[in-house]
Amino acid sequence: MQYSFIWDMDGTLVDSYPAIVPAVQKVCAEYGLNVSPEYVYSQVIGTSVGDFLTKSGKEIGIDPAILIGKFNILNDSCIDAIRAVRHAGEALSGLRQAGHQHFVYTHRGASCVPILKHTGLYPYFTEIVTASEGFPRKPAPDAILYLMKKYGLSPSGCFYVGDRRVDVEAACNAGIGSILYLDPASPGKPCGMETHIVTDLLDIRQIV
Repeated sequence: MQYSFIWDMDGTLVDSYPAIVPAVQKVCAEYGLNVSPEYVYSQVIGTSVGDFLTKSGKEIGIDPAILIGKFNILNDSCIDAIRAVRHAGEALSGLRQAGHQHFVYTHRGASCVPILKHTGLYPYFTEIVTASEGFPRKPAPDAILYLMKKYGLSPSGCFYVGDRRVDVEAACNAGIGSILYLDPASPGKPCGMETHIVTDLLDIRQIV
């Protein structure tokens, strides 16, 4: 059976948190909110950068859109610091050689494609859906459903792969399976709704 994998990007395909966390800290510090890297990491893994900055903006009386806009500028300038997640290339290559196909759906915007090219992962994907397409953010299933309809993907043969609860929820809302990637060093935890959990992306080959 041919399976289709729709991938989250940050924290799943690429190790971007070493760039994301300092950017969040810098934006918060500009408005007098000092937060530790450990706290930021745990919060963005638990929800998302957007949710964390929205909550922080409301707490300090700053329009969250201002914080998010400044974060995006900083984050998009750190492409050179981002690396592929361990075994991401091998997992993508092995699955494609076995007849499976790959897509990306990410909240990241214009920097998505340059990052995937920088990390050597870009050629593996049939289509990449970013924030630029304007779909509602996860856990809304709209972007996943768009890919399923466009490519005729069967729900029983489709997985969304991500590193956060919101990724699992998006998969559930779309009626497909979910694979939660939990790096051993990540503060992320199972949420109880995921179909599978892996600690190494190569383990996905055992699922299919």
